[in-house]
Amino acid sequence: MHKKFIGSLHDDRAKPLWEIEKESVGLAMHVCFAYCERDQRCVGIEICTIRPDLARCRGCCEWYVVDKDGGLPRTAIGGCKYFELSKNSVESRGTRLSTNSNLSAVASSTYIEHGILEVEYPASNVLDGIYGNDCKRVNVYSSVIEKNPWLEVAWSGTITIWRIIIYNRYECCGSRLVNLNVTYKNNGVTGICGFYPGLLSRDGDILLFYCPPEAHATSVKLQIHSKPGQINELNLCEVEIYKKS
Repeated sequence: MHKKFIGSLHDDRAKPLWEIEKESVGLAMHVCFAYCERDQRCVGIEICTIRPDLARCRGCCEWYVVDKDGGLPRTAIGGCKYFELSKNSVESRGTRLSTNSNLSAVASSTYIEHGILEVEYPASNVLDGIYGNDCKRVNVYSSVIEKNPWLEVAWSGTITIWRIIIYNRYECCGSRLVNLNVTYKNNGVTGICGFYPGLLSRDGDILLFYCPPEAHATSVKLQIHSKPGQINELNLCEVEIYKKS
């Protein structure tokens, strides 16, 4: 591991996997580094000095957000440092599903823009490989404004999901991605990868979800849980599914 930044994980942009307290920073680092290496979801460790006789470490993350410029979710809190696993170590844990896996996407609805030309924003847009600055309005999936909009990605066969990467809309409207529940399904049984409140959702955000070890699945569903009396619109550029190596 190497030190990535001084500060702590931003609680609105990351959800730690676990938290451990020890009597010293050295002991906390020793215990948590070993714990992180055994946990396939763990990509880094936050170490904080709470007081002279107490240190806390947190493993990152059930989910976290990377902004469009590649910035990690951090806050400038004194007494904390964040250590990150090497990219090669993390990426060796899983592989991305390719088009050979017969990926497909369906959704609760599809927004169609009516004008001189009729423009549709279908679910298949999340599988076209276009994201980031290249994801223009025409490349976006968009639902209609409705209660609890959802999108589901399926593939052939059963895999053990390692990671799901969701690319938020880039050119506008990033704040629409709120209260997002990410689940997986296998033989009619549904499990949870994570829930993203989206309190600080921004244009171009990249959301990374690390699923639990028992996430054996044939599909993944992304659904906004609308608050009582509210309706929402689901906008996404791209969704990537990774299976465990």
